[in-house]
Amino acid sequence: MNIMRNKILAIDIARKNVVTCRPDVHLRNVAKMMVDHWISSIIVVEGDKPVGIVTDGIILRLIAKGRNPLEFVAADIMASPVHTIQMNKTLEEAQRAFKKTKVRRIAIVDEKGKLVGIVTKKDVDRYEVHSVAERIIHKRHIHE
Repeated sequence: MNIMRNKILAIDIARKNVVTCRPDVHLRNVAKMMVDHWISSIIVVEGDKPVGIVTDGIILRLIAKGRNPLEFVAADIMASPVHTIQMNKTLEEAQRAFKKTKVRRIAIVDEKGKLVGIVTKKDVDRYEVHSVAERIIHKRHIHE
């Protein structure tokens, strides 16, 4: 695990096998990838760099507006640019990015902008709750 001044990096809890697609992929295939992988978003990439994100919410809003998702490709509806952080950023910095941007998913990139992972707000929150619980249990054992 990468520790930076006793701080956990966002990449340490991120999903590293990110499911991606190209901008020209039809939404039917994007939705199928989401179902096949039990995920709620797909990062849209050009080469190995993230350029957007398609989420289940974006697809649902399209349907709610009476639009046929089968008529679109990822580039037509993706949120762009996708929010990113560098892979050397801590969980605390990721948490600040979530608060600032109000998004629920952030792509993690290396120094060249290559996609290396994705972290969700839920991942960060879950890690923080687990860390607090561990500290409470550890403290209880020390005092017993």
